[in-house]
Amino acid sequence: MRSFTRITACCIASLILLIFPVAGIDMSATVHEDGKQYSAIILVNNSDRFDLVQPGMVGERIPLDVKNLSVRNETEEVSVKPDRGVLTFSIGNYTIRYDAPVTSNTLQYLFTEPANVSVTLPNPYLVGNPLLTSLQPSGSEITEGNNSTTVKWSDVRSVELRFYDEGQEQLLFLFAQIWLIIAVVLLIPFFLSKK
Repeated sequence: MRSFTRITACCIASLILLIFPVAGIDMSATVHEDGKQYSAIILVNNSDRFDLVQPGMVGERIPLDVKNLSVRNETEEVSVKPDRGVLTFSIGNYTIRYDAPVTSNTLQYLFTEPANVSVTLPNPYLVGNPLLTSLQPSGSEITEGNNSTTVKWSDVRSVELRFYDEGQEQLLFLFAQIWLIIAVVLLIPFFLSKK
């Protein structure tokens, strides 16, 4: 008798998933060549709002300063103005596009539900050196090719990505070499005094 109830429950759950569209967020951001701005495209399914916010110093929600904002449903563009970073519209599927500034080579996003996020960096910008970059949460997928680097996350509620250019990496290596030379110069007299 118990196996029939399990089968029935699985069939009902399958029907519910087929009938109702699954809510979710898919975001794709591309950093501009100058590294000062990025363009984002967000696909929102079965939703009536989207928050254009980023985390503050102590985790508070700060509205994003966006430009060229457009919200489009499946048939036409919808006129929506953000109210303290919140876009509200009638329930449905929407494509949201905007441009926003990049602060200190860092992108930060907060989501109200799990989202799939993809960030594309043009060629002069890198994320490979763990001393210069930050990829939060861990578990991102990094793909390089076509003069760009793409970083992807699946089912995340927040994202932080800090990138750097080749000049910053060269400065780091120069700084490390200077400190290595200083350490060697200071340690030679110590080792000579031991003998």
